[in-house]
Amino acid sequence: MKKEWYVLQAYSGMENKVKELIEEKAKMLSLNSFFGKIVIPEIEEIDYVNRKIEKIFVSPDATLFIKNRKDIKKGEPIAKEPSVHVKKGGTITESKNYRKITVETEDKRYSKIFLIPEKAGVLTGLRAGKKVKSGTPFTKDGTYESDVDGEIGSIEKVKRIVIENNSSENDIYVVPAKIFDSKLYRTGTRVEDGEEICSGYEYKAKSSGRIDVKEHLMRKEIKIIKTSRTKLFPGYIFIEMMFIKEAENIIKSIPYVSTFLNIGGKPIKLRKNEIRAILRLIGEETYTEKKAVVRIDYEIGEHIKIISGPFELFNGRIMEIDKAKQEVKIAVTIFGRETKVEVSLSDIEKIID
Repeated sequence: MKKEWYVLQAYSGMENKVKELIEEKAKMLSLNSFFGKIVIPEIEEIDYVNRKIEKIFVSPDATLFIKNRKDIKKGEPIAKEPSVHVKKGGTITESKNYRKITVETEDKRYSKIFLIPEKAGVLTGLRAGKKVKSGTPFTKDGTYESDVDGEIGSIEKVKRIVIENNSSENDIYVVPAKIFDSKLYRTGTRVEDGEEICSGYEYKAKSSGRIDVKEHLMRKEIKIIKTSRTKLFPGYIFIEMMFIKEAENIIKSIPYVSTFLNIGGKPIKLRKNEIRAILRLIGEETYTEKKAVVRIDYEIGEHIKIISGPFELFNGRIMEIDKAKQEVKIAVTIFGRETKVEVSLSDIEKIID
């Protein structure tokens, strides 16, 4: 007898406890083979209450390890800057500690970088996200200040390396202090053409969230917007099992369980496309996204077909359209109940009668 997918109704808020108790009891009675996956579908949503945003500015040449509008977990790699190589051989004449402060202008059109010597005494209250005005001091003595209105995007400790090349000209390099080997490359050190003086710096996420990438002429701006986990179907547990007496008895013995979703007392088996959509949505099953021509001549209330993504082959009704984000919210029916899902305009097509 093969396992099928069913929907178990439980007290809202006790879904994870029910899952834990089913797994424990099945293991205790050596009936694990009657059960497969037990899933409580959750999705990551933008946390609009806590608008914590992590901003990272990287060069146009940086390699990105992330995709726009995808979720990332704390500690995962975001991007890597290319290694720093000497353009012309010469001698290091200066190696000093600086702070690199990136300020994003109020109109969000560009950002400006301020390089400030550590010895100038950078103010301790400066932090990413702080608003600044033209004239806002960056140092205790006011020697360095902002000359634009905007918001601090990042503050980094860097090394400013000056190399007097073979043509008696000064070449300046700014590298991350964290990964620069000050003992190897000291003042007076001779370097050759093309020599790597600093490996590529890799940025890792300091928090979990949703990725937002904007590419500008002189930089790439990466935001990590804080998200929160939300149960897709509160009070419902999706369980893969053989519906036989022994397995049913385990379920009935678990507290906080109401019943199986049923029709006339007979538990409903989920269709393959329904459970496939749920598993894809929560990342339990992979899929290949199809590229399609984006149309924007859709209307609220129009019935469409989803042609790509977790809900591929589902029909639905358009509830909302966001032309700026190229997204729509669609009402689809899963195991008899209407559910609102968010998909790209490129993932849907009109239903031709």
